[in-house]
Amino acid sequence: MASVTLKITNETLKKMDEFYASSKIEGSSKPENYILWQAKTIDDVVITIYSSSKGLKALFNGPSALNESHIWDENASLNVSKHKLKAEWLYLDDQIGSDEVGTGDFFGPVVVVASYVKASQLDYLRRLGVDDSKRLTDKKIKEIAPKLMEEVIYIKQVCPNTKYNEQIELGQTMNSIKALLHNNALLKVRNKVGNEPCFVDQFCDVDKYYSYLQNQKQIVNTNITFKTKGETYYPSVAVSSIIARSIFLDEIDAMSAALGVTIPLGASLKVDEVAKIISRKIGKDKLKDYIKINFVNYKNL
Repeated sequence: MASVTLKITNETLKKMDEFYASSKIEGSSKPENYILWQAKTIDDVVITIYSSSKGLKALFNGPSALNESHIWDENASLNVSKHKLKAEWLYLDDQIGSDEVGTGDFFGPVVVVASYVKASQLDYLRRLGVDDSKRLTDKKIKEIAPKLMEEVIYIKQVCPNTKYNEQIELGQTMNSIKALLHNNALLKVRNKVGNEPCFVDQFCDVDKYYSYLQNQKQIVNTNITFKTKGETYYPSVAVSSIIARSIFLDEIDAMSAALGVTIPLGASLKVDEVAKIISRKIGKDKLKDYIKINFVNYKNL
């Protein structure tokens, strides 16, 4: 589980207290453990505010912990475990893997990609520099993604902001939308290559994942493995992560060109400022075509 720890001031604490007012977890205050309060975001990031011998601190835990922490410190970085194992691919035979991007970004769509990687391609992937896309710069991703798209079979599922917001208003959640996108992408790749083992970058409890799919006619529920940080352990998920990131960056570039404003990534205070500029320019209703309405950023407008 990704985590970030920030040292904060009393002034920042006041801002965070207001920012997360509607997201606080009731009864989370534990004076005996020096915990002031906890909050949980729509992306399942738990923020814990606590006091320590070195002052006030904010701990962010969850898949989008880094993005959430960037709201308060653009230079924040992930905590690195002293006992962190060396990342190695755990499965080296033919496989299908899926990953998603855009879930921690106020602007832009949610993109899911599923890819089929053959054992015979692994040496090429290593030479190309395939790794967890979160460890690669956007420049590197844009450099190698086109080569991957030519080399492997992949399916992309892009949920544009208009469709995303429509589903949110119908009662769907970020995770339920992601589950549908993953399932659809995996199904389409399996239809092309057969019943190969599937690996999914896990973003929620497995039982919950399948509950989101209960009304679907076809579900990938055999020969499938869910693992947190799957892009680190399975080459097919790593490939999907890179391709999905590249597609997402292209979508953001297209948005920036259409709006005449450079769209920032994430959900930081800087993003709020850009959203205000665009809202004044095209109107709040039209802004919905480019953003996710269930983010706190939208409430901030």
